[in-house]
Amino acid sequence: MHNRHVVGLALAGSVAFAASVIGIAQSAPAPAAAPPAPLVILDFKPTLSDLMTMLIQPRHQKLWAAAQQRNWTLAAFQLREMRAGFDKIAATIPKYINIDLGPTFINIMDSQVRAVNGAITSQNSTLFNSAFADLTASCNSCHEALNHGFLVMKVPEVTGYANQDFRVIPGVTPPPPAAKK
Repeated sequence: MHNRHVVGLALAGSVAFAASVIGIAQSAPAPAAAPPAPLVILDFKPTLSDLMTMLIQPRHQKLWAAAQQRNWTLAAFQLREMRAGFDKIAATIPKYINIDLGPTFINIMDSQVRAVNGAITSQNSTLFNSAFADLTASCNSCHEALNHGFLVMKVPEVTGYANQDFRVIPGVTPPPPAAKK
């Protein structure tokens, strides 16, 4: 009988020990996660072509699409963004083939940008379409001036942005105009 008590005590002690081990394991902090990999910033030096494709060409198309839907707020936004894109390009690549880009962009495109802005301000689709065609022609003049006449822009035929709605959304408040520099 004494052996049964010893076995019983040994079994009870084993259960208590196992429970305490489980309790310690549950309350112990989780092992530290591996530190995140350090952020690697690539040495990306965009070319003029990269910047035009990223900053200008999509806005050219979105500007046209917004105006075709008579969404003048969105059209004005896209025109401002496109104009700011030219400034960013000129700041990033001031000279290209010994040509000062900032003054070149202004000389070739300023009057057309102003005409498009006037059409947007007056909300005149006919005037917009004419001014936009002139703006597009000035893009091609700039390409020719930079010895890239083979890059031919055209007035879009479709929006090409299936994931964006260019229609006016009733009840949506437009953002305030950008501050003048």
